[in-house]
Amino acid sequence: MVNFSRWRALGALLLCLLLILSAGAGGGTTIPLTPQEEAALYSLKNLSPVDLTPKRVKVEVYIPNVSETAAFIRLWSKVWPRVQSFYARMNVFPEQVPGQLRPGPLTPAQRLRLEVLPQKEWLARTFQAFNVAPPFQLRFLKVCENKYAFAHLPLSTVHFSYQRFAQAVLSSEPGSEPANVTWLANLIIHELGHLFSLYHAHEFTNDPVQEYLPDGRTPNFMSHHLTGDGDMGFVEFQKLMVHSYLSGGKVFQQLRLVEFDPLRHLDLLKRHNGFKEPPADRPPRTAPKAFGDYTEDDDDDDDD
Repeated sequence: MVNFSRWRALGALLLCLLLILSAGAGGGTTIPLTPQEEAALYSLKNLSPVDLTPKRVKVEVYIPNVSETAAFIRLWSKVWPRVQSFYARMNVFPEQVPGQLRPGPLTPAQRLRLEVLPQKEWLARTFQAFNVAPPFQLRFLKVCENKYAFAHLPLSTVHFSYQRFAQAVLSSEPGSEPANVTWLANLIIHELGHLFSLYHAHEFTNDPVQEYLPDGRTPNFMSHHLTGDGDMGFVEFQKLMVHSYLSGGKVFQQLRLVEFDPLRHLDLLKRHNGFKEPPADRPPRTAPKAFGDYTEDDDDDDDD
């Protein structure tokens, strides 16, 4: 008897291989997918084969030496090792490289950039990244309310306003430095997760990624519940997605075909996996302070 499920899996694998080869050929064009090919590519039921060997990713870190970032610069030597330690649990090893005013040769999944900016510069770069024309910038400021960081997957860049974060989240009480270091590291870990292809834990109600791990206590690092006392974690599905993306596998091909647009990617994942969005009136699960961040997968009505 013919094993049709095996042949379907083989067909999906061959499709991914074809896409990888076309990308490696250096051409900007892609082969249009049939509806069946699109469904196979964007299905997350089977991400295999996934290369789980150690992944090393360069991260440009640009921190202008100005008064607004002085406190962050002082804490950075304690923050970055925590970021690295978290991702080492995934067998992913971010490597910091010095960043200059102008970005270096950024490449999705290979060389990323973190910019820690003064408030005015953060707003200017945010407007530029979202291509917000001057007549609409005042309206867009509403989106920026209670936001501290923006992850731009198409740009392989995170913009972070330390001043806004410090005022809203960090403590100035004596002995508060360890908690401040943890919360800063958690935010950067979360934002890098977006640049590693991951979406927010609250996007869907029936996918493998929930806001808390199965123990009911540990917050998922792609949730906004990142300022508690304990560690945060991830599920195996997220590890597989990250490695699939960083190795040029199925998740990378999914995003490459939509020009690394998270909104289009989420729509295709929802359509081809039967994922359901939470009801608009669902009350958020209570938690410690929640981070405010924003990616292109959020809309103007979503209060991150």
